[in-house]
Amino acid sequence: MIKNIRLKNFKAFEDEDIELAPLTLITGINGMGKSSVIQSLLLLKQSYEIGYLETKNQVDLSNDFIDLESAESMCYTLATKREIEISLTLDNGNIHTWNIDASDAKKKVLDCTYTGNGDLKEIPLFNENFIFLEAERWGPRNIYYKKEAKAYNTKLGIQGELTPAYLVNAITENETIGIEAMKHPNVMDDSDQLYENLNAWMAEIVNLPLKTRVTEVDESTVKLLYNIEGAIGQSYSALQVGFGLTFCLPIVVALLRAKKGDLLIIENPEAHLHPAAQAKLGLLICRAVKNGVQVILESHSDHILNSVRYSFKQGILTDELAKVMFIRRIVADGRIYPDLDYIKIHPDGKLSHRPEDFFDTWDKMLTSLI
Repeated sequence: MIKNIRLKNFKAFEDEDIELAPLTLITGINGMGKSSVIQSLLLLKQSYEIGYLETKNQVDLSNDFIDLESAESMCYTLATKREIEISLTLDNGNIHTWNIDASDAKKKVLDCTYTGNGDLKEIPLFNENFIFLEAERWGPRNIYYKKEAKAYNTKLGIQGELTPAYLVNAITENETIGIEAMKHPNVMDDSDQLYENLNAWMAEIVNLPLKTRVTEVDESTVKLLYNIEGAIGQSYSALQVGFGLTFCLPIVVALLRAKKGDLLIIENPEAHLHPAAQAKLGLLICRAVKNGVQVILESHSDHILNSVRYSFKQGILTDELAKVMFIRRIVADGRIYPDLDYIKIHPDGKLSHRPEDFFDTWDKMLTSLI
């Protein structure tokens, strides 16, 4: 598990130690660095996948996971020394550090030096089971391709675009869930098959008696459909049902296939979901975290936050298992700084404090209506 990220001269961060937990919920003001935390990891990931980190001592700023454009775009604007540091501390105490030369403003492939102890393969970011699902996920499509034209990808696709094809293989191979405790309590015959549990969890999350279906159209494409109970056995194309089902699908698959020690990064899990579905999805995420999966979430949803709080009250999560990181704006000396505020959740689900702009819009609007 990654316990800490240190960023020096990386985008908005001049020098910041970022604490992580098995579940880290990152939220805050737009444009203050939430995505930058995730981008620092994706930069390392894509450079590792193409062999640059290990064989060339270089990082590639513009590839299939992330496009940071140039050294000038990536380096902290007021840096006196054009060198960027990204350092990862693991739960076993090992530290892996990359110092990146950003002196040539227009370059997209930058030289770096590595210092550290331990094998890079011990970092869950570099594990083949790593999943990143970006905010701009694929919605309903007429067909989905079995492979995408990328140099590399995750098993589900960074936009979730490979999820239907993944399910075809999971059904064919009778793939089981990664962690026994993720089994749905009402699944038929106490099955541990991923597909059966996916249907049970999806039905619970969206509160609709449905089954996900995938069929091969030809050797290169797959069709995604949904069967809804009471619809006289009719299957509906993903195009004919709400966006929320298809946006939610890769997240649930990622959680069910994950094994203890795996890392998942999910942006905006709440997208296109009803508030009740957001809360139920949040609870499933907390369940995975309790059973050894590390999850980093970027979210603006108070329903996702409240699902984490509820998990504390139910004893699913405890203080050492979750952190809420609020990134706010500080203005001083004519400059704008990102400020990281860690908000503690007490065992009863209450918050240690509520800084300005931390999920307070609801209260402000209600007060103005009184």
